[in-house]
Amino acid sequence: MTPIAPPVLITGLAFHAEPPPAEAGDYVPAVGTSREEKEVLATLEDKAAAKTASDYQHIVWAYGILWALFAAYGLFLWRRSARLRADVDVLRQTLERTEAGGGPRG
Repeated sequence: MTPIAPPVLITGLAFHAEPPPAEAGDYVPAVGTSREEKEVLATLEDKAAAKTASDYQHIVWAYGILWALFAAYGLFLWRRSARLRADVDVLRQTLERTEAGGGPRG
């Protein structure tokens, strides 16, 4: 395996490399990318795909936590609206008693 230059390690692309001459008759390198760099990039992509596939449990946990937070926030809003509704009902009853008792009007 050939050592990886820093630009190849970080981005998977090397802009300073000259393409080597074709070893096989059917291989034509992309401009600025050698066969080794393509193989290294393919290996890194395979490792990233395997890591993503193995981290499925973390994705499930993340979605579960987000849904739990969403449900807790919904419960909070529902309880808050119930308290506000009760406060408005108390205010209406107080206003009706005041108006029925002939109290001062504003």
